[in-house]
Amino acid sequence: MHAGTVRPGCPQDEDRSRAGPGKTGYDGAPAVLRFNHELLARVRTELNLTQEAAAAAAGVDVRTYRRYESGAVNEAAEGFVVRNASRRRLLGALSRELGIAESELVVAEVPKEEEAPGGWRPCHAHTLPRARHFVGREEALALLRASTRGVIAVVAIGGAGKTALVERFVAALGEGPLAGGLFVWSFYDDTRVEAFFAAATKYFASGAEVPAGERPQALQEALAAGPPHVVVLDGLEVLQGSGLDDTTYGRIGDGALRRLLMSAARGLGAARVVLTTRFEPSDLQAWDGAGLTTLRLGGLSPAEGSTLLERWGLAAGASLRPLVEKVGGHALSVAMLGSYAGTFLDGDGAKAQAIALEPAARDDVQARRLLVVLAAYARALAPEERDLVARLALFPAGAEVELLARLAAAGGAVAGALAGLDAAQIGPIVARLERLGLVARAAPRRYTAHPFVAEYFRSLLAGPPAAIHEVEREHLIARLDVHGPGPHADARLDTYEALLMHTLRAGRTGEAASLYFRSLGGFSHLGLQLGAMSRGARIVRAFAEGGDPARMTAGAGPGRRARLVYDWGLYAGALGDLAQASRCYRIHAALVREAGNLEGLTTSLRALAYTERLAGALTEALQLCEAAAEVAIRADAPGDAARALALRARVLHDLGRVEAAEAGFAEARALGDRPFARRSFWAAEHALALGRVAAAQAEIESNLAGLHELGWAGHRAHAETILGALALAGEEPDPDRASDHLARARTWTTATGEVEVVLRCHALEAQICLAERRFADAERAIRSGLVLAETCGFGLFAVDFNNLALTRALAVGSVVDEAAAQALAAAQARPSYAWGLADALHLAGSAATGVQARGLLAQAATLRAALLHPQLAATQAALAGC
Repeated sequence: MHAGTVRPGCPQDEDRSRAGPGKTGYDGAPAVLRFNHELLARVRTELNLTQEAAAAAAGVDVRTYRRYESGAVNEAAEGFVVRNASRRRLLGALSRELGIAESELVVAEVPKEEEAPGGWRPCHAHTLPRARHFVGREEALALLRASTRGVIAVVAIGGAGKTALVERFVAALGEGPLAGGLFVWSFYDDTRVEAFFAAATKYFASGAEVPAGERPQALQEALAAGPPHVVVLDGLEVLQGSGLDDTTYGRIGDGALRRLLMSAARGLGAARVVLTTRFEPSDLQAWDGAGLTTLRLGGLSPAEGSTLLERWGLAAGASLRPLVEKVGGHALSVAMLGSYAGTFLDGDGAKAQAIALEPAARDDVQARRLLVVLAAYARALAPEERDLVARLALFPAGAEVELLARLAAAGGAVAGALAGLDAAQIGPIVARLERLGLVARAAPRRYTAHPFVAEYFRSLLAGPPAAIHEVEREHLIARLDVHGPGPHADARLDTYEALLMHTLRAGRTGEAASLYFRSLGGFSHLGLQLGAMSRGARIVRAFAEGGDPARMTAGAGPGRRARLVYDWGLYAGALGDLAQASRCYRIHAALVREAGNLEGLTTSLRALAYTERLAGALTEALQLCEAAAEVAIRADAPGDAARALALRARVLHDLGRVEAAEAGFAEARALGDRPFARRSFWAAEHALALGRVAAAQAEIESNLAGLHELGWAGHRAHAETILGALALAGEEPDPDRASDHLARARTWTTATGEVEVVLRCHALEAQICLAERRFADAERAIRSGLVLAETCGFGLFAVDFNNLALTRALAVGSVVDEAAAQALAAAQARPSYAWGLADALHLAGSAATGVQARGLLAQAATLRAALLHPQLAATQAALAGC
């Protein structure tokens, strides 16, 4: 970017301007205040008001109103200046009647000459709900404003004001240009992690198109290399384990996001991540006090709470302090009390005291007190207001005015008191509810309710929620042919996913399962062909109560329940979450065992063995392979038996039991099933390790046409990494040919980010770079692979990457001792991985001197002899015994 230019904000934010009065530009340069006439016009249009109606509501003549909406009140030199009380009163009236905060109507604009060269425009992918009144929190705001690197986690119970706090911090930064990027995302509004990576990467990469599979890594690199960027993530708890139903408390469910936050805590240059959550981020606890700063947000003090009540319209006085103390300073409870008393009790705090909060407090200190306040509030609302919030509460990410109008048009219990109202009539109702603080604007025409508020108002629905979701389901069906072939375009996939979710919430679980397996194609289409792993995992999770695979909905039928759990394991494994994958396969095994499905059981045991092998638990993997083979033989399924025996042979190879591995591959071939895909890959890798390059080459090449015909791009990418290793293993290593295979493998990883194949690509890239003596590139590939392997728990890969790091250190003659110690420690931590241990001993022996070197090399030679020449090693051992 050339000096003097300003980086653009994100597309979602082109019409947004929310800097408040008193803002400054770079180096404290004063900003000119401007009346935000564009916002006024947009909101008036959204509410379907004429200029005459808006003028009447504000209490001015239409000519005066038009001067404000046209921007004529902004003077060329001075901007917008509040010179008299009448202008101040008009601002207040516009704010009250149209639901726009004064800080949004009067905004700061940095003069062009003050703009910083190369500055960054903020990107608000989502607009954080703004608390109508905000008090206190000065220490917390000061901590957020400090130039702390790493991760700042704002942790508190629901309704404590986490989002409001962060929104004030973000608003104070203004609309730029800033020294670094500011990117704001709300997982309350959009739980799609892949959508977050798409938007954030595009922003921080200055609009460059980055393939989906490369976005997590590209985002980390952009944050690490850039200026002091800030990433704001609101509502992380929707992706975390709650600690209930066997979920791990605070664990981030998405592997790519978990790795990003761990990298940020470890250090990504000058960047920092500010997140809000109800749960402590347990994945980051290793950096607590260093790369992780935890801000635990408590309640408002009696003084702060009293001030907040006064701002909602309650009369000032000592009687407000007991009211604040009754709700424990819980920010949302205080705000709801203030809004209710200010609106319906004429600001009389004494009348608010009459709300019986004490009995509720005996059950639940915070939530039940708030529900009592909301119950009083609901009784005071008009029927259409109450029913609107109750329906909005069914849509966690919010609902557009048009969706609410569709519900109103449906009539009956679906519409409730909204029956007969159109969008033009619903708009002002929502605007009033926004002014009361019961709903918040999530987008120009989309509104949402706080989870606590939604929880209560959902209970007021007269009709079943399923009927409401049925209306939206029918609306989506009209846009799709649900029996068409598997969709590909992201927009079409989004629509199918939305249809599936509304079908599920409409109580049509079987139909939702059909949409997943038939219309979306299950894992065989979403995963194997499209590589939409995050989307697939999110969809199958929706079928499980509480996001727990052990509580998969019974409505899908026993067979489909098992398939959903199994697919969940496949997605989790591809995303690098080996622990979740293993758990899913164990649950799947229990389900199919109970159903007497032996073929399903052998498949589950084999998948579990594969996962445990990747994690480095080789002994357990071997036992699972043997169990899978035994069950397959009992089920008279020779193909499954062959696959189980081939995997068993691969694990035996890892364990260093080479002769047993040879016998195992032969036994699998004797069953008559032609080796294909992974079964063939395992045999080729075994042959490659033993130096049988031609045999390994033939094994892999015999697979390629079949893999292409089936559309198994992920398996083909695995095959290409083996072919790349073979290109380097011949008598005349060919790095160029290896690079061609690497490029073909990466056509899959750039689209999907499948972790195992990404690790294979990093390893192959490192080997190519070492062969070409490009040591700086080798270091980058090794470091990326090692961090990914360690973060995701791929134990065997972690050993291999440490050995590659030592190989590089020996080649360049630097940090050798450190690399040797690390490689030995990693290999000795997994001594059952014989090949990794042998390499580590040999390399460490080459790095050492004197007696230590001779000892390590001797151990390596003995182990290598046992691996490569097991019969000779056994004879030598017998002679030594004599």
